[in-house]
Amino acid sequence: MPRSVVRCLGLCAGVLALLLCLAPAHLAAQAGTIQGRVLDSAGTAIPGASVSLDRSTARATTDAAGKYTMRGVGAGSYTMRVRAIGYTPTETEVVVEGAGLTTRDIVMARTAVELAPIDVVVGSRARHTAAEELAVPVDVFTAEEIQKQGTTETSQILQALAPSVNFPRQSVTDANDIVRPFTLRGLSPDHTLVLVNGWRRHTTAVLNTFAYGMGAGSTGVDMNALPSGAVERIEVLRDGAAAQYGSDAIAGVVNLVLKEGKFSPFLTASGGQYVTGKGYKNDGTTVDLNGGVGIGLGRGSLALFGQFQQRDPTNRAWADPYLVDQSGVADSINPSNGQIVIKRNNMPQPNLHWGDGLEKNTMTFANFRMPLNPAGSSEVYAFGGYSKRVGTGNGYWRYFDSARNWPEIYPNGFLPEFRPDVEDYSAAGGIRTSLGGWAVDFGATYGANSFDYNLRNTLNASLGPSLTTPTAPGADGILGNADDPGIPNQTSFRAGSLKRNEILGAINFARQVTLGLPQPVNVAFGLAARREQYEIVAGERASWINGNHQAQDSSGAAPAGSSVFAGFSPTDASKNDRSNVGAYLDLETDLSPQFLANVAGRYEHYSDFGSQLTGKLALRYQPSRRLVVRGAASTGFRAPSLAQSYFSHVTTSYIAGQLVEVGNYPVNSPAARALGSKKLREEHSLNLSGGLAVTPRDNLTITVDVFHIKITDRILLGATFDDDTTLAILANAGITGVAGVQYFTNGLDTRTQGIDIAADLRVPAGAGNLGFNAAINYTRNQITHIDPIPSVLANSSEPGLIDTVTYIAITDERPDWRGTLTSTYDRGPFSTLVRASYYGKFSSAQPGFCDLCRENYGAKTLFDLEVSYRFQQTKVAIGARNIFDTYPDSPSSNRPSDPNDPTSDPVKLFNNNYGTFPWAAASPFGYNGRFLYSRVEMTLGW
Repeated sequence: MPRSVVRCLGLCAGVLALLLCLAPAHLAAQAGTIQGRVLDSAGTAIPGASVSLDRSTARATTDAAGKYTMRGVGAGSYTMRVRAIGYTPTETEVVVEGAGLTTRDIVMARTAVELAPIDVVVGSRARHTAAEELAVPVDVFTAEEIQKQGTTETSQILQALAPSVNFPRQSVTDANDIVRPFTLRGLSPDHTLVLVNGWRRHTTAVLNTFAYGMGAGSTGVDMNALPSGAVERIEVLRDGAAAQYGSDAIAGVVNLVLKEGKFSPFLTASGGQYVTGKGYKNDGTTVDLNGGVGIGLGRGSLALFGQFQQRDPTNRAWADPYLVDQSGVADSINPSNGQIVIKRNNMPQPNLHWGDGLEKNTMTFANFRMPLNPAGSSEVYAFGGYSKRVGTGNGYWRYFDSARNWPEIYPNGFLPEFRPDVEDYSAAGGIRTSLGGWAVDFGATYGANSFDYNLRNTLNASLGPSLTTPTAPGADGILGNADDPGIPNQTSFRAGSLKRNEILGAINFARQVTLGLPQPVNVAFGLAARREQYEIVAGERASWINGNHQAQDSSGAAPAGSSVFAGFSPTDASKNDRSNVGAYLDLETDLSPQFLANVAGRYEHYSDFGSQLTGKLALRYQPSRRLVVRGAASTGFRAPSLAQSYFSHVTTSYIAGQLVEVGNYPVNSPAARALGSKKLREEHSLNLSGGLAVTPRDNLTITVDVFHIKITDRILLGATFDDDTTLAILANAGITGVAGVQYFTNGLDTRTQGIDIAADLRVPAGAGNLGFNAAINYTRNQITHIDPIPSVLANSSEPGLIDTVTYIAITDERPDWRGTLTSTYDRGPFSTLVRASYYGKFSSAQPGFCDLCRENYGAKTLFDLEVSYRFQQTKVAIGARNIFDTYPDSPSSNRPSDPNDPTSDPVKLFNNNYGTFPWAAASPFGYNGRFLYSRVEMTLGW
């Protein structure tokens, strides 16, 4: 470990030891605690109320009993602000006299119309305040809103709530069928930083190697590894924040705030199924159990959460007009809907899979808090969880007479299947206290993710046609010599693993400081040290070895490695790590009663590429109570991930209509260096934003924000270099056995521009309350520069550093316009939700016969409906997502080809896999159709 990291960790440890020694003796004497309850006029507890103090960083959220506690409050007089949705915001004066406990109960009046802001963690490290009072846009989604979305996948919930979020559900993308990250503002998954309780969340081990469906070569956070029932609220900062939070926060920050405190046990059970038309059977049955309990532990608490989810597969593939049995007879297919007209063989249809795979997900999480003294001025906290997911995904069909099959094993061909195990671990903890008027938070977090590539229903064609007797001749082509593999074929494989972990330690300080300005300055600063590790584990020998058996046809040697995903070989296997240290300073003050300024700076040093300095300036002007104008400018960066630097594997891809092996090589590998690769360096960003918030009436809020994000030296997985000149260069370097090579590169610059518009309205409606929320996002991505092709390939016919598929994926694969209009009506125990979700036009391309083809898809609007009724401690809900069964447009080339028609155009027909994949792979709302569900929420007596 570099000395700089050791020194930083040593300093943090020393500070922690000092804090632990001083806290009991001195801190209680310098700071006090405020606690109490928040109630309505009838004396009923109000859970989820936000409590904060002016001129202080202290804040709290009430638990199920309406209780709150704010620790580490210095002596003085404060204005306490209390907010809760559905209640009039309340302010009251409170005086803290040194050490000890100050009790203050608050009674709030219910209102039918007024909107109450919610205090947030992100947006400013110097203080916690209402989102509306920040100089940057922050969306806040409460537990109640999360529960009403008709899905239990956190990423899908986020997409339904925030139009700037995209969560594509692609198919036939290897590991990404099972681990699907989200994107923000049209950028890659790794351009959004995810926090849990304000601490950095680790990313998944999976690297996307497909150009469509999401950013090629990116890694993101697996949001579906956390129980949705553990989340109290989701905060989405829609602004660059690398100067405050470090690498990755280019598009923004998503913070998941966990439920805490003592609360009664709850259990939510839901179930649903896709009930769709277009000739498909009902499928995708989903069952979900989600629960939690908050246990009081003296002055502290322990909240425990668990979730089990099982989702059956869906399939939207059409019948295959090329599927024949050994007699060579194909079915007659209706070209308008992909259905069988005349069944001519005994082969089951559809033989391919295009949709969601089977998924079983078990998630647990815990959140612990314990005050260290009666005054509560210091506390220990910890949170973390474990999840395990078993899923399935499929590749392309292997026909019985192809070079990738042996009829002796699969007489009719086969559909290979992924069945990976995905495990995720996280743990965080620390101490919060007060020292000399400074609020201090010292802690650490650890996260780990692993993905085991288990394959079923497949084979290694190079090992020959026998499952019992070794028949592969080895490199010399002569069976019986010493170079023979000496193993028979098999139908399932352990193809290796990807593992990633990181550990981070940090210490943060915050307080108000008087510097002669009109108001005190909120000051925050901190130090952090982080270590990351990325590992590729080789698969079993049979999954990667080349047995050199000749194929059953006349094509020559059979393809090596387990079909659909060749195992990681010992050459691919590696374990790499790096470390970095960082320091930040965040200052915020009111320069006048109307004018707020925030400035932040951050220094980071990485062991593998050097240092970075970033900064941010944010301003907020409020000329009246009903108008706020805000703007921000920041610089940012994203370090190349370890996966991008060291991933190595041979992938099955389509080139010129043929399944071939393409090597994804690290930039420092002989293959990549032979083709002109360069060491990866960090991405740089410039983020400009501006907007306003208008409150024409107390029950109406409108916000408008524009943004401009420029990224230079953007990292991506380059094009597949595969022409004859390229292969000759590789052969001269001693690299054979692959038909193409890809590697990562800082190959382009991009510009992202757009606008976010949101409006909230609440009005009384008879004996109930009616609420409306409208949110619109427009995002445009442009490529402003592409590096020239490496000079070593100047005399080749390679088209460029990126291909058309990647170009379209970056610029046009996300909808240009996204919008939601949500209406809620609440009357006593009765509640309804109606939502319209608009997805604008987008384009997509998939590798195949027609790599230059662009498929264009029109705009669609989906409608959701939920109706619920509460019976004392039980709530019952029924609902529908996509109630009108809307599908994306079919590709423009979409019509099943006729194998008996010699005039069929295979170039255009292939972009939907010969008519078998009728819907867009990158559809932002999927292509499963209508989903009907019911849900029961129970609060159990304690």
